Amino acid sequence: METVYVASEIANSQVVWSILCILLAAYVLWHSNKRETRLLENLSELTKAQQEQAKAMQKISENLDTLEGRMDRMEKYTYKNHKEC
Repeated sequence: METVYVASEIANSQVVWSILCILLAAYVLWHSNKRETRLLENLSELTKAQQEQAKAMQKISENLDTLEGRMDRMEKYTYKNHKEC
């Protein structure tokens, strides 16, 4: 019976609960740090992919500008030749 009483006193002790709270806080902080590291790595990979997409879009835009200039020249040439006929 005395063992139950001692166990009950320990369980009701503020020291035990304080230690458990400190351990829980340390556990949460440690795991959140790991999570943050994974999120930053993922963000870095996504940023690299987005930069590659931006470069591809820039190249497509340049190609379209070139194509537009060629089409304008072709239209002028065709219109000029059609007018002469």
